[in-house]
Amino acid sequence: MSEPSGYREGAWQHAASGDRLAYRLWRPDAPQTLLVLIHGYGEHGGRYHALAEALGQQGICVAAPDLPGHGRSSGGRGDIVSVSRCIDRIAEMTQELFLPAAGRTEYALFGHSFGGLAALSWALRAPRGMTKVVAQSPLIEVGFPIPAWKRAAGHVLARLYPSCSLETDLDPAWISHDPAVVAAYRTDPLVHHRMSARSYRSIVETRDELARGAASFRVPLLLLYGTADRIISAPAAQHWFDRLAGEKQCAVFPGAYHELHHEPVHGEAVRQITEWLQRP
Repeated sequence: MSEPSGYREGAWQHAASGDRLAYRLWRPDAPQTLLVLIHGYGEHGGRYHALAEALGQQGICVAAPDLPGHGRSSGGRGDIVSVSRCIDRIAEMTQELFLPAAGRTEYALFGHSFGGLAALSWALRAPRGMTKVVAQSPLIEVGFPIPAWKRAAGHVLARLYPSCSLETDLDPAWISHDPAVVAAYRTDPLVHHRMSARSYRSIVETRDELARGAASFRVPLLLLYGTADRIISAPAAQHWFDRLAGEKQCAVFPGAYHELHHEPVHGEAVRQITEWLQRP
């Protein structure tokens, strides 16, 4: 018997570690595609409800786990421990929970911001069952200056006190032109502004691994970003994309901020994502 259609929330527990990851699942009637969504740092999967609903109307089942240390998942706030461990947890969750729920044997991946970095790192492994990747505003490089003392402190603390967290210094006004979206982000009790030292170190290491592995990236990729993004470096994302030799497509949105799904261009972004996922 197939899973019932509709929206549901739940939690999945990793057998060996006991890590508990909350999730949200939007399942349309007779899903044609499973899209696993990895959200950005400091937020949670619930902020993608409108995007998931729009994709669901096109027959796409969206599964959005809350990252470790985020949303309703277990772990210290802002402490994913490492990008690799984060990917491993979501990969196991996909095989055990999301694929059976969608009635599919293959899946596509959507990652936003930090989630984009994680999605690209995951795809670099060329995992079984992954068909396509969508990277929206991926964190190839930060778009705003990080003080030198904070960079140095992050590396030192990663050795001496790895779970110690520091403020991310992200200005919520940079996420969207919509004041209502910004206000909701500021008051969301599941949003935080902390990053552990070991998480910072792992992000830097993952960025460097992606730079070295660009030539061997093989999963078909759709890159989306706005030219007015101040959170990630759009030029860095474009430069990395240009080095790829495999199947790829890029959609650039002039004047758009970081969260394309919360910008006036959201309809066009959904169209681009849907067409990419539905291409044979």
